[in-house]
Amino acid sequence: MSSTLFIHHSHFDQHSVPPSHPESPLRSLAVETRLRQTGLWQDLDIKLAYPVSKELFKLVHKPGYIDQLYQISPNKGMILADPDTPLTFDTLSATEEAAGSGIQAIDQVVSGEYRNAFCAIRPPGHHALPNKTMGFCFVNNIALAAEHALTKPGINKVLIFDFDVHQGNGTIEIFKNRDDVMVISSFQHPYFPYSHFNVKADNIINIPIEAETASTQYRRLVESTFIKATSNFKPDLILLSAGFDAHTDDPMGELDLIEDDYSWLTKLSMSLANDYSQGRIVSMLEGGYNLEALANSAHAHIQTLLNK
Repeated sequence: MSSTLFIHHSHFDQHSVPPSHPESPLRSLAVETRLRQTGLWQDLDIKLAYPVSKELFKLVHKPGYIDQLYQISPNKGMILADPDTPLTFDTLSATEEAAGSGIQAIDQVVSGEYRNAFCAIRPPGHHALPNKTMGFCFVNNIALAAEHALTKPGINKVLIFDFDVHQGNGTIEIFKNRDDVMVISSFQHPYFPYSHFNVKADNIINIPIEAETASTQYRRLVESTFIKATSNFKPDLILLSAGFDAHTDDPMGELDLIEDDYSWLTKLSMSLANDYSQGRIVSMLEGGYNLEALANSAHAHIQTLLNK
């Protein structure tokens, strides 16, 4: 079995946004730059994402919503798909590669070619609802990866753990009341998106965290719930919605995690994957908007996936 698979876009600047927008092309470049600076880049198996057809998006989104996205996509310049979410001339090609990276990672991890994979992609996906954009997200990358995984022999149950500072409301909406997908989301509360924290479904585990919570308390709140839910569910594969905006330096949230907390989250996920899922993990980038904190946190996460 080879090393950790790292998938990224063919062009780091795909999906251009206004200079003031936090979901910047500099995010993925920052992650890559830090990996190169430390030499970890050489330890990864690097591959470019391949695009998927918009028809595949309809596995997790309403067909009319996807068709409308393509109809309103501008040939040049930018429009707003919603007040937070700019849709530019190159957004949908980036989205096709972002979603495609998850499909690609699932194929290669489930086949046993890699033990785990990290997809350094944008735009993110976990706020994308079945029928609308939200919070910088167009297509729910992790949900599409989960649906694809369930078509694979031996993958009957998938667990998604979302540790972004914002709740993965789109992922929850797509999968609530399913018996083949469990969604666990730790998030600052009360906070954006203010929507799915009261969902009553056996397969949805919300872990609300108060603002200014730091490492020790965060770990205490997450650990027992994550372990108990995973041991009850016994997934064949674990997917991670890897948002790094709960870092204490991130401007988008008010939690106080540090790089070591992301190493800890990764180790815990890997331990549970070893117990129930043959070690199989696919991680996909969500949030993280302070470039230095994002680069350091993603580096800690990837270094742990590599067991370095």
